[in-house]
Amino acid sequence: MKWYTYIICFILIAVGAFFGIQLYREVKAESYVNGSIDISNKFSQESFNYSSTSLVFYDDLYDETDTYYFEQDLLKVEDFNGKNKDYQIWLNDFILLQSDINAGSIYSVAYIDFYDEYNNLIQASTLNISIKFLSNKTQLTLSTKGQESASFLEQYFSDNGIRLKVIEIL
Repeated sequence: MKWYTYIICFILIAVGAFFGIQLYREVKAESYVNGSIDISNKFSQESFNYSSTSLVFYDDLYDETDTYYFEQDLLKVEDFNGKNKDYQIWLNDFILLQSDINAGSIYSVAYIDFYDEYNNLIQASTLNISIKFLSNKTQLTLSTKGQESASFLEQYFSDNGIRLKVIEIL
């Protein structure tokens, strides 16, 4: 009977040591990399689509032309080619007809008239739109002349939002 007790104690000690070593390995686990990890930002969008609930124009202190600007850097657009493809520019569900589309940029003009309740014209605003498709980002610039025009446009976009899209014509 003594021998059985020694054998059982030896087996329990061996099993305890085995599971203790396994537990130690699991608690002290270290990660490793097999190969390499590429941590570069590869975020982009397929077509240009910008929307916002409002925007604020600012006056450049060093610009003496009374021009008010809104600038926004966006994700790069992968497949813009103004040289070989045709595009339409939409602003709040209206097609902008006066657009100059180049290989990597779009310049367009939107004329927005504001009327009072008696159908009298109170402000005629010109919104200049510039979209530059750069290698690492897309740069959107909106500009207008005069503080009053900027105020009317800010209120218009605050009330209606801004939805600016560039759609490829197939």
